[in-house]
Amino acid sequence: MNYTIEEYLLNEYNAASKARKDVSHFILQNGFRSLFKNDKTRMRHNKWAKLILTFRLCMKLMSLKKTDILFIQTSLIVLPPILRIKAIKQFKLIYLIHDLYCLKYNTEKSIRINQKEIRKDMYYMSKCDYVIAHNNLMVEKLKQFGCTSKLIPLGIFDYDCSYPRKRRVLAVNEQIKVTFAGFLGKANFLTKLDQTPHKNYQLFVYGIPKIALRNSIYKGNIDADMLPNVIEGHFGLIWEGEYDANPEDNYMCVNNPHKLSMYIVAGLPIIAWNKSAAARFIETNGIGLTVDTLDEVDKCVKEISPAKYSDMVNNCLAIRERLVHGDYLRNALNMI
Repeated sequence: MNYTIEEYLLNEYNAASKARKDVSHFILQNGFRSLFKNDKTRMRHNKWAKLILTFRLCMKLMSLKKTDILFIQTSLIVLPPILRIKAIKQFKLIYLIHDLYCLKYNTEKSIRINQKEIRKDMYYMSKCDYVIAHNNLMVEKLKQFGCTSKLIPLGIFDYDCSYPRKRRVLAVNEQIKVTFAGFLGKANFLTKLDQTPHKNYQLFVYGIPKIALRNSIYKGNIDADMLPNVIEGHFGLIWEGEYDANPEDNYMCVNNPHKLSMYIVAGLPIIAWNKSAAARFIETNGIGLTVDTLDEVDKCVKEISPAKYSDMVNNCLAIRERLVHGDYLRNALNMI
């Protein structure tokens, strides 16, 4: 029998809670039964509440048989006790990665300094029978770091959305609107980007906490389930960290951010750093622009014609159909 541990996090208007909820939604659609519901949607659990949840989970895990398969997407904190019970009960384990930050180390020096963290994470990953990684770049990185489990690329995160699709249109001589949605507390580059007005585009910003902007427009904070239906703009921006990304030690090189899926479901072509994993997906599918620095955005959007923009939108909407029906997770499961 195929089982899953459903994961629901406290909704803090961020990608983490939406991503896990959507994976739980789509995995149940693929014939997996709920073994346990790890529901944290109402509160942050204290130490005792977590202990009670862990005890209940362990009791459920002890009921599994050798012929059973368990799908999980939990954190690395919860994974070790699950693996200890797996060693006893001998069920098969599928682990889907959301975040694995040891993969950001790209240089010989950073890998050497952080070898303890890397070995610990790879030890746990290798104890799983199957690991679903974000993309082929992440798969290769896991192999490089010594992961020995069967590795499956997801491609992109599916996105549950019941709203009808929107067709974005760029009129002749219309000023392009570029939108950034995300946790603004880490988006330090926005402050620098906002210092001067841009000749060929206007910047819209969604997220928390609210930040002071002079030349950009803050549009508020919207629940991730509703955001694709209300987000404005012509392009969605994916950028992390400081204004100048560091290709030598950067998580963006292997990570598929959940906002990539959100922009596509919203019908928004995307602008991203050209060395990121997201850029590979964007270029392969013709759904946006990739740039080396944010200084290039002004020039790049100027060269976009209404016809070229329409092609990007069409490509987005084609992928959207796959995302809202959970096709990428289904394909990964079929590979297993």
